[in-house]
Amino acid sequence: MKLLTFLGVGRYDETTYYWNEIEHTCRFAPVASSYFLKPDELIVFLTEEAEEKIFEEFRNAFQIDIKITPIGIPLGSNQEQLWKIFQQVSSSVQPGEQVAFDITHGLRSFPLVGLLAAAFLRSGLNVDLKAVLYGAYDVGQQISKGRTPMFDLTPMLTLLEWTTAADRFNRTGDARYMASLLVNMRKGLALKAQSNPQMLTDVGHLGNLAGALTSISQSLRLIRSYKAMADIHGLAARIEKARPLLEQTAETQPFSLVLQNISDCYSPLAHPNPFDPESLDQTLCVERKMIRWFADREQWAQAVSLAREWLLSWFMVQFHQTDLTNRKLRTKFESVIGAEAEQFRTSKENKQEFVSDFLAQLPMIEEKLELWLQTTEIRNDFLHAGKRENALDPEVLVKQALKRIDEIEKLPLSESCS
Repeated sequence: MKLLTFLGVGRYDETTYYWNEIEHTCRFAPVASSYFLKPDELIVFLTEEAEEKIFEEFRNAFQIDIKITPIGIPLGSNQEQLWKIFQQVSSSVQPGEQVAFDITHGLRSFPLVGLLAAAFLRSGLNVDLKAVLYGAYDVGQQISKGRTPMFDLTPMLTLLEWTTAADRFNRTGDARYMASLLVNMRKGLALKAQSNPQMLTDVGHLGNLAGALTSISQSLRLIRSYKAMADIHGLAARIEKARPLLEQTAETQPFSLVLQNISDCYSPLAHPNPFDPESLDQTLCVERKMIRWFADREQWAQAVSLAREWLLSWFMVQFHQTDLTNRKLRTKFESVIGAEAEQFRTSKENKQEFVSDFLAQLPMIEEKLELWLQTTEIRNDFLHAGKRENALDPEVLVKQALKRIDEIEKLPLSESCS
């Protein structure tokens, strides 16, 4: 295992560092960290001044046999130098290595750079991060002079993971990363709750919420619109059941702060029973909102795929069909609409009058058939991955998709749909 640390020029007073019921008296925190962690190598990032004035004394403070590798770094006086320090830290570690940090010493910016580097190395290079130790000398002086607690800040790196998860959710609506963090925390909380029946119940509610978020996200990604609607309808109850534990547990505080964002994001897509024949207009209303939801999050393949299927369902409802998931019935309507649309296209190209054979009862049928043709074309252009003649450029494709969605939103539904 490698232990990475920083060293600057400063006052290093002798103190007794203690961590996990172990203690060691010394002047330099990395000496104590080496005693606690037993690393194979200590890598010291140090300024030129620190190397000249204090490194030799630092090296001689070790009472254990350990390889010490000094690496010179700049002062970190500007952004370029801070990035240089980060690069030097990250390049000293290989993917998959066991690594620990001591971020006690060094200039004021160094501990922050060290903490952020530790977070990146764990996520970006998949290093096995054993600890991020910090010797709280000032805290020790207030509590018990001569003794300094050593804190492991590794759990705080979870806050950065929550930051990433929240950003992913806000941009895409995908809550699976949040759910995975909840599942990991649930395991630890379950161990703590072995002798507490109420807490065990609350931990179960946390697991149910994580499962719901995973299911909703997966259903949306795979365009299972009806399942997503039904799961979202039940989400509010799961959130309320999990809320007490979320708000009382320190580790889950970041998630509790974004609960309202999650609710606001998903709630417009809720429907208690999308299959109910008595509420088909409401089902279409919510599903149409889902199309715009996908577009707002730049999930274009999902948006145009659902738009095409929604348009077919809308035609079926106009002809009083209620079994919108009946494959044979959908295929039949698709064939009829397709045939009429091709007839309309031919009439338009030949500048002839179009007369509908089967859909004439719909007002402004030519506009609706034009929308069908264009939506189908856009959907096919997306899903055939550009493997076709005259495939549209991405920018044009997105603009055309948005235009079709705008037109779909103008199609009439019940007055209750807003």
